[in-house]
Amino acid sequence: MKNSLGNPARGEAFYPRDSELRKIYRVLDKGTSIYLSAPRRVGKTSILKHIEEFPQEGYYFVYVITESVDSEKEFFKVIFEAIIRSEAIGNLSKLYDSIKNGIEGILGRVKTVYHVELREKGETDYFQILVDLFEKIKKEYGHVVILIDEFPQTIQNILNKEGEKAAEHFIQKNRELRHNAYVLDKIHFIYTGSLSLFPMVEKVTELTAVNDLRTVEVAPLTYNEAQDFLTKLLEFDNVQLEESILQYTLDRMGWLIPFHLQLIAQEITDVFETKEEDPLTSKEIDQAYDQIVHLRNKPQFEPYFARLATLFKGNEYAFVFEVLEFIASNDMITMDKVHDFGVKHTVEETRRAMDILEGDGYLFKSNENNYRYTSPILQMWCRKHICK
Repeated sequence: MKNSLGNPARGEAFYPRDSELRKIYRVLDKGTSIYLSAPRRVGKTSILKHIEEFPQEGYYFVYVITESVDSEKEFFKVIFEAIIRSEAIGNLSKLYDSIKNGIEGILGRVKTVYHVELREKGETDYFQILVDLFEKIKKEYGHVVILIDEFPQTIQNILNKEGEKAAEHFIQKNRELRHNAYVLDKIHFIYTGSLSLFPMVEKVTELTAVNDLRTVEVAPLTYNEAQDFLTKLLEFDNVQLEESILQYTLDRMGWLIPFHLQLIAQEITDVFETKEEDPLTSKEIDQAYDQIVHLRNKPQFEPYFARLATLFKGNEYAFVFEVLEFIASNDMITMDKVHDFGVKHTVEETRRAMDILEGDGYLFKSNENNYRYTSPILQMWCRKHICK
Protein backbone atom coordinates (compact mmCIF):
# COMPACT_ATOMS: atom_id res chain seq x y z
CA MET A 1 0.00 0.00 0.00
CA LYS A 2 1.43 3.36 -1.07
CA ASN A 3 2.14 5.84 1.70
CA SER A 4 0.06 8.95 0.87
CA LEU A 5 1.37 10.97 3.83
CA GLY A 6 0.04 14.53 3.78
CA ASN A 7 -2.67 13.87 1.19
CA PRO A 8 -6.12 12.28 1.34
CA ALA A 9 -5.77 8.58 0.54
CA ARG A 10 -7.29 7.70 -2.82
CA GLY A 11 -7.82 4.43 -4.68
CA GLU A 12 -5.40 1.70 -3.62
CA ALA A 13 -3.83 4.02 -1.02
CA PHE A 14 -7.14 4.09 0.91
CA TYR A 15 -7.24 1.71 3.84
CA PRO A 16 -10.75 0.21 4.14
CA ARG A 17 -12.70 1.77 7.00
CA ASP A 18 -15.58 -0.67 6.77
CA SER A 19 -17.09 0.13 10.16
CA GLU A 20 -17.22 3.87 9.47
CA LEU A 21 -18.60 3.33 5.96
CA ARG A 22 -21.37 1.09 7.30
CA LYS A 23 -22.33 3.69 9.91
CA ILE A 24 -22.44 6.47 7.31
CA TYR A 25 -24.66 4.54 4.91
CA ARG A 26 -26.90 3.31 7.72
CA VAL A 27 -27.67 6.90 8.75
CA LEU A 28 -28.08 8.11 5.17
CA ASP A 29 -30.44 5.22 4.43
CA LYS A 30 -32.72 6.66 7.12
CA GLY A 31 -32.76 10.04 5.39
CA THR A 32 -30.68 11.91 7.96
CA SER A 33 -27.83 14.35 7.43
CA ILE A 34 -24.57 13.73 9.26
CA TYR A 35 -21.89 15.46 11.26
CA LEU A 36 -18.76 13.32 10.73
CA SER A 37 -16.88 13.81 13.97
CA ALA A 38 -13.20 13.14 14.57
CA PRO A 39 -10.03 15.03 15.42
CA ARG A 40 -7.82 16.21 12.57
CA ARG A 41 -5.70 13.64 10.72
CA VAL A 42 -7.92 10.67 11.60
CA GLY A 43 -8.95 10.15 7.97
CA LYS A 44 -12.27 11.98 7.53
CA THR A 45 -11.39 13.55 4.17
CA SER A 46 -10.11 10.23 2.83
CA ILE A 47 -13.43 8.63 3.75
CA LEU A 48 -15.41 11.38 2.01
CA LYS A 49 -13.26 11.14 -1.10
CA HIS A 50 -13.67 7.37 -1.12
CA ILE A 51 -17.47 7.37 -0.99
CA GLU A 52 -17.55 10.05 -3.68
CA GLU A 53 -15.31 7.97 -5.94
CA PHE A 54 -16.86 4.58 -5.12
CA PRO A 55 -20.50 5.20 -4.12
CA GLN A 56 -22.96 2.46 -3.32
CA GLU A 57 -25.61 1.93 -5.95
CA GLY A 58 -28.25 4.66 -5.88
CA TYR A 59 -25.99 7.22 -4.18
CA TYR A 60 -24.58 10.37 -5.75
CA PHE A 61 -21.97 12.24 -3.71
CA VAL A 62 -20.58 15.73 -4.29
CA TYR A 63 -17.44 16.70 -2.35
CA VAL A 64 -16.65 20.36 -1.68
CA ILE A 65 -14.12 21.96 0.67
CA THR A 66 -15.01 25.38 2.09
CA GLU A 67 -11.94 26.03 4.25
CA SER A 68 -11.20 29.47 2.77
CA VAL A 69 -14.82 30.64 2.43
CA ASP A 70 -15.56 33.62 4.68
CA SER A 71 -19.09 34.72 3.77
CA GLU A 72 -22.53 33.16 3.56
CA LYS A 73 -23.02 34.26 -0.03
CA GLU A 74 -19.70 32.79 -1.14
CA PHE A 75 -20.48 29.52 0.67
CA PHE A 76 -23.69 28.81 -1.24
CA LYS A 77 -22.03 29.89 -4.47
CA VAL A 78 -19.15 27.45 -3.91
CA ILE A 79 -21.62 24.65 -3.14
CA PHE A 80 -23.61 25.40 -6.30
CA GLU A 81 -20.50 25.48 -8.49
CA ALA A 82 -19.26 22.18 -7.04
CA ILE A 83 -22.60 20.53 -7.73
CA ILE A 84 -22.76 21.76 -11.32
CA ARG A 85 -19.21 20.58 -11.99
CA SER A 86 -19.68 17.22 -10.27
CA GLU A 87 -19.65 13.83 -11.91
CA ALA A 88 -22.64 12.88 -9.76
CA ILE A 89 -24.94 15.54 -11.23
CA GLY A 90 -23.50 14.86 -14.67
CA ASN A 91 -24.53 11.23 -14.35
CA LEU A 92 -28.01 12.16 -13.10
CA SER A 93 -28.44 14.61 -15.98
CA LYS A 94 -27.76 11.80 -18.43
CA LEU A 95 -30.42 9.66 -16.79
CA TYR A 96 -33.15 12.23 -16.23
CA ASP A 97 -34.15 15.01 -18.64
CA SER A 98 -35.85 16.99 -15.86
CA ILE A 99 -32.47 17.54 -14.18
CA LYS A 100 -30.74 18.36 -17.45
CA ASN A 101 -33.41 20.86 -18.45
CA GLY A 102 -33.55 22.30 -14.95
CA ILE A 103 -29.80 22.88 -14.87
CA GLU A 104 -29.89 24.56 -18.27
CA GLY A 105 -32.61 26.91 -17.05
CA ILE A 106 -30.73 27.75 -13.87
CA LEU A 107 -27.48 28.38 -15.72
CA GLY A 108 -29.30 31.02 -17.72
CA ARG A 109 -29.52 33.02 -14.49
CA VAL A 110 -25.73 33.18 -14.07
CA LYS A 111 -22.90 34.02 -16.39
CA THR A 112 -20.98 30.97 -17.65
CA VAL A 113 -17.53 30.78 -19.13
CA TYR A 114 -16.44 27.49 -20.67
CA HIS A 115 -19.55 26.04 -19.08
CA VAL A 116 -17.94 25.62 -15.64
CA GLU A 117 -16.49 28.98 -14.63
CA LEU A 118 -19.54 30.44 -12.95
CA ARG A 119 -19.72 34.05 -11.82
CA GLU A 120 -22.54 36.34 -10.79
CA LYS A 121 -24.66 38.13 -13.30
CA GLY A 122 -25.82 40.95 -11.08
CA GLU A 123 -26.69 39.97 -7.50
CA THR A 124 -27.35 36.24 -7.77
CA ASP A 125 -29.10 34.56 -4.84
CA TYR A 126 -27.22 31.26 -4.75
CA PHE A 127 -29.22 29.98 -1.80
CA GLN A 128 -32.41 30.23 -3.86
CA ILE A 129 -30.66 28.80 -6.91
CA LEU A 130 -29.63 25.77 -4.84
CA VAL A 131 -33.23 25.30 -3.72
CA ASP A 132 -34.42 25.58 -7.33
CA LEU A 133 -31.82 23.04 -8.43
CA PHE A 134 -32.77 20.59 -5.69
CA GLU A 135 -36.44 20.97 -6.67
CA LYS A 136 -35.57 19.32 -10.01
CA ILE A 137 -34.20 16.22 -8.28
CA LYS A 138 -36.88 13.68 -7.47
CA LYS A 139 -36.58 11.32 -4.52
CA GLU A 140 -36.85 8.27 -6.76
CA TYR A 141 -33.69 9.32 -8.63
CA GLY A 142 -31.54 8.22 -5.70
CA HIS A 143 -29.70 9.70 -2.74
CA VAL A 144 -27.89 12.97 -3.48
CA VAL A 145 -25.44 13.81 -0.68
CA ILE A 146 -23.35 16.98 -0.43
CA LEU A 147 -20.06 16.38 1.41
CA ILE A 148 -18.92 19.65 2.99
CA ASP A 149 -15.36 19.55 4.32
CA GLU A 150 -14.07 22.18 6.78
CA PHE A 151 -17.55 23.49 7.57
CA PRO A 152 -16.61 24.50 11.16
CA GLN A 153 -13.66 26.48 9.78
CA THR A 154 -16.09 28.36 7.53
CA ILE A 155 -18.12 29.33 10.60
CA GLN A 156 -14.92 30.54 12.26
CA ASN A 157 -13.97 32.55 9.16
CA ILE A 158 -17.35 34.28 9.06
CA LEU A 159 -17.18 34.93 12.80
CA ASN A 160 -13.74 36.52 12.43
CA LYS A 161 -14.72 38.63 9.42
CA GLU A 162 -18.34 39.61 10.04
CA GLY A 163 -19.07 38.88 13.70
CA GLU A 164 -21.42 36.71 15.76
CA LYS A 165 -24.69 37.77 14.12
CA ALA A 166 -23.43 36.86 10.65
CA ALA A 167 -22.05 33.52 11.87
CA GLU A 168 -25.33 32.69 13.61
CA HIS A 169 -27.32 33.63 10.50
CA PHE A 170 -25.06 31.38 8.42
CA ILE A 171 -25.65 28.39 10.70
CA GLN A 172 -29.41 29.00 10.72
CA LYS A 173 -29.45 29.42 6.93
CA ASN A 174 -27.89 25.99 6.52
CA ARG A 175 -30.54 24.54 8.80
CA GLU A 176 -33.19 26.30 6.72
CA LEU A 177 -31.76 24.68 3.59
CA ARG A 178 -31.80 21.20 5.13
CA HIS A 179 -35.44 21.65 6.13
CA ASN A 180 -36.66 23.22 2.90
CA ALA A 181 -39.59 21.32 1.39
CA TYR A 182 -37.60 20.67 -1.80
CA VAL A 183 -34.60 19.40 0.16
CA LEU A 184 -35.93 17.52 3.19
CA ASP A 185 -35.92 13.71 2.75
CA LYS A 186 -34.33 14.10 -0.69
CA ILE A 187 -30.97 15.90 -0.47
CA HIS A 188 -28.66 15.16 2.44
CA PHE A 189 -25.47 16.65 3.80
CA ILE A 190 -22.36 15.39 5.54
CA TYR A 191 -20.46 18.11 7.40
CA THR A 192 -16.97 17.61 8.77
CA GLY A 193 -13.73 19.44 9.40
CA SER A 194 -10.56 19.59 11.45
CA LEU A 195 -12.31 21.85 13.99
CA SER A 196 -15.07 20.47 16.19
CA LEU A 197 -18.50 21.63 15.07
CA PHE A 198 -20.41 21.84 18.34
CA PRO A 199 -18.04 24.16 20.27
CA MET A 200 -17.93 26.35 17.17
CA VAL A 201 -21.73 26.53 17.00
CA GLU A 202 -21.94 27.26 20.73
CA LYS A 203 -19.77 30.34 20.23
CA VAL A 204 -22.61 32.07 18.39
CA THR A 205 -25.91 30.25 18.93
CA GLU A 206 -27.70 27.30 20.54
CA LEU A 207 -26.95 23.70 19.59
CA THR A 208 -30.58 23.32 18.54
CA ALA A 209 -29.42 24.85 15.24
CA VAL A 210 -27.69 21.55 14.42
CA ASN A 211 -29.75 19.05 16.43
CA ASP A 212 -31.13 17.55 13.21
CA LEU A 213 -27.67 16.19 12.36
CA ARG A 214 -26.69 12.68 13.40
CA THR A 215 -23.15 12.46 14.74
CA VAL A 216 -21.06 9.66 13.25
CA GLU A 217 -17.65 9.30 14.87
CA VAL A 218 -14.53 8.25 13.00
CA ALA A 219 -12.53 6.25 15.50
CA PRO A 220 -8.80 5.55 15.47
CA LEU A 221 -7.84 2.22 13.96
CA THR A 222 -8.20 -0.85 16.12
CA TYR A 223 -4.98 -2.60 17.11
CA ASN A 224 -5.48 -5.29 14.46
CA GLU A 225 -6.28 -2.67 11.80
CA ALA A 226 -3.22 -0.62 12.75
CA GLN A 227 -1.04 -3.71 12.62
CA ASP A 228 -2.37 -4.59 9.18
CA PHE A 229 -2.13 -0.99 7.91
CA LEU A 230 1.45 -0.46 9.07
CA THR A 231 2.51 -3.84 7.68
CA LYS A 232 1.08 -2.97 4.26
CA LEU A 233 2.72 0.46 4.24
CA LEU A 234 6.10 -1.06 5.03
CA GLU A 235 5.70 -3.92 2.56
CA PHE A 236 5.33 -1.36 -0.24
CA ASP A 237 8.97 -0.38 0.48
CA ASN A 238 10.08 -3.99 1.08
CA VAL A 239 10.40 -3.53 4.83
CA GLN A 240 9.28 -6.22 7.26
CA LEU A 241 9.07 -6.14 11.05
CA GLU A 242 9.05 -9.11 13.35
CA GLU A 243 5.77 -9.40 15.24
CA SER A 244 7.30 -8.39 18.57
CA ILE A 245 8.87 -5.28 17.00
CA LEU A 246 5.61 -4.41 15.27
CA GLN A 247 3.86 -4.61 18.64
CA TYR A 248 6.57 -2.45 20.22
CA THR A 249 6.07 0.15 17.48
CA LEU A 250 2.32 0.34 18.02
CA ASP A 251 2.61 0.37 21.81
CA ARG A 252 4.92 3.40 21.59
CA MET A 253 2.49 5.16 19.28
CA GLY A 254 -0.48 4.89 21.62
CA TRP A 255 -3.01 6.71 19.43
CA LEU A 256 -3.44 4.61 16.30
CA ILE A 257 -4.53 7.07 13.63
CA PRO A 258 -3.59 6.64 9.94
CA PHE A 259 -1.54 9.86 9.79
CA HIS A 260 0.80 8.85 12.61
CA LEU A 261 1.15 5.34 11.22
CA GLN A 262 2.13 6.86 7.88
CA LEU A 263 4.67 9.07 9.64
CA ILE A 264 6.34 6.22 11.52
CA ALA A 265 6.30 4.03 8.39
CA GLN A 266 8.20 6.77 6.55
CA GLU A 267 10.82 7.03 9.29
CA ILE A 268 11.17 3.25 9.72
CA THR A 269 11.80 2.95 5.99
CA ASP A 270 14.49 5.64 6.19
CA VAL A 271 16.18 3.82 9.08
CA PHE A 272 15.93 0.50 7.24
CA GLU A 273 17.66 1.93 4.18
CA THR A 274 20.67 3.03 6.26
CA LYS A 275 20.93 -0.20 8.26
CA GLU A 276 23.19 -2.87 6.85
CA GLU A 277 21.58 -5.90 8.46
CA ASP A 278 18.11 -7.29 9.08
CA PRO A 279 16.04 -7.45 11.16
CA LEU A 280 15.12 -4.10 12.64
CA THR A 281 15.16 -4.04 16.44
CA SER A 282 13.55 -1.85 19.09
CA LYS A 283 16.69 0.31 18.93
CA GLU A 284 15.94 1.22 15.30
CA ILE A 285 12.27 1.82 16.12
CA ASP A 286 13.34 4.26 18.85
CA GLN A 287 15.56 5.96 16.28
CA ALA A 288 12.58 6.24 13.92
CA TYR A 289 10.49 7.85 16.68
CA ASP A 290 13.28 10.32 17.39
CA GLN A 291 13.33 11.20 13.69
CA ILE A 292 9.57 11.84 13.63
CA VAL A 293 10.04 15.03 15.63
CA HIS A 294 12.91 16.27 13.46
CA LEU A 295 12.36 19.77 12.07
CA ARG A 296 11.96 18.36 8.55
CA ASN A 297 8.52 17.16 9.70
CA LYS A 298 7.52 20.66 10.81
CA PRO A 299 4.92 20.94 7.98
CA GLN A 300 3.16 17.91 9.48
CA PHE A 301 3.01 19.23 13.06
CA GLU A 302 3.04 23.01 12.86
CA PRO A 303 -0.64 23.24 11.75
CA TYR A 304 -1.70 21.63 15.05
CA PHE A 305 -0.40 24.65 16.95
CA ALA A 306 -0.73 27.40 14.34
CA ARG A 307 -4.47 26.77 14.01
CA LEU A 308 -4.95 27.50 17.72
CA ALA A 309 -4.49 31.18 16.89
CA THR A 310 -7.69 31.06 14.81
CA LEU A 311 -9.62 29.29 17.57
CA PHE A 312 -8.51 31.30 20.58
CA LYS A 313 -7.74 34.97 21.03
CA GLY A 314 -5.89 37.05 23.60
CA ASN A 315 -5.80 35.66 27.13
CA GLU A 316 -7.61 32.48 26.10
CA TYR A 317 -4.86 31.74 23.56
CA ALA A 318 -2.17 32.26 26.21
CA PHE A 319 -4.10 29.98 28.60
CA VAL A 320 -4.39 27.18 26.03
CA PHE A 321 -0.71 27.32 25.11
CA GLU A 322 0.40 27.21 28.74
CA VAL A 323 -1.84 24.19 29.36
CA LEU A 324 -0.40 22.35 26.34
CA GLU A 325 3.18 23.21 27.31
CA PHE A 326 2.61 22.13 30.91
CA ILE A 327 1.20 18.74 29.90
CA ALA A 328 4.00 18.20 27.36
CA SER A 329 6.56 18.63 30.14
CA ASN A 330 4.65 16.94 32.97
CA ASP A 331 2.60 14.26 31.13
CA MET A 332 -0.66 15.40 32.72
CA ILE A 333 -2.52 18.29 34.32
CA THR A 334 -5.06 18.29 37.13
CA MET A 335 -8.32 20.21 37.07
CA ASP A 336 -7.01 22.36 39.92
CA LYS A 337 -4.00 23.35 37.83
CA VAL A 338 -6.26 24.13 34.86
CA HIS A 339 -8.26 26.40 37.17
CA ASP A 340 -5.05 28.08 38.37
CA PHE A 341 -4.02 28.82 34.78
CA GLY A 342 -7.50 30.16 34.11
CA VAL A 343 -7.17 32.59 37.02
CA LYS A 344 -3.67 33.58 35.88
CA HIS A 345 -4.89 34.44 32.38
CA THR A 346 -8.32 35.74 33.52
CA VAL A 347 -10.13 33.09 31.47
CA GLU A 348 -13.53 32.29 32.94
CA GLU A 349 -14.68 29.67 30.40
CA THR A 350 -11.82 27.23 30.87
CA ARG A 351 -14.18 24.31 30.35
CA ARG A 352 -15.11 25.47 26.84
CA ALA A 353 -11.44 25.79 25.89
CA MET A 354 -10.62 22.37 27.32
CA ASP A 355 -13.61 20.83 25.54
CA ILE A 356 -12.28 22.18 22.24
CA LEU A 357 -8.81 20.76 22.92
CA GLU A 358 -10.37 17.42 23.78
CA GLY A 359 -12.76 17.39 20.83
CA ASP A 360 -10.02 18.33 18.37
CA GLY A 361 -7.80 15.48 19.52
CA TYR A 362 -5.11 17.33 21.44
CA LEU A 363 -6.05 16.01 24.87
CA PHE A 364 -8.18 13.40 26.59
CA LYS A 365 -9.57 13.31 30.10
CA SER A 366 -8.55 10.26 32.12
CA ASN A 367 -10.73 8.44 34.64
CA GLU A 368 -8.97 10.47 37.34
CA ASN A 369 -10.21 13.71 35.69
CA ASN A 370 -6.69 14.63 34.61
CA TYR A 371 -5.89 15.73 31.07
CA ARG A 372 -3.17 14.06 28.99
CA TYR A 373 -2.02 14.28 25.38
CA THR A 374 -4.04 11.97 23.18
CA SER A 375 -0.98 11.42 20.98
CA PRO A 376 2.43 10.73 22.51
CA ILE A 377 3.94 11.83 19.18
CA LEU A 378 2.27 15.25 19.38
CA GLN A 379 3.45 15.52 22.99
CA MET A 380 7.03 14.75 21.86
CA TRP A 381 6.84 17.50 19.24
CA CYS A 382 5.48 20.05 21.70
CA ARG A 383 8.08 19.17 24.32
CA LYS A 384 10.94 19.51 21.82
CA HIS A 385 9.84 22.47 19.71
CA ILE A 386 7.10 24.41 21.52
CA CYS A 387 7.99 24.36 25.21
CA LYS A 388 10.09 27.30 26.35
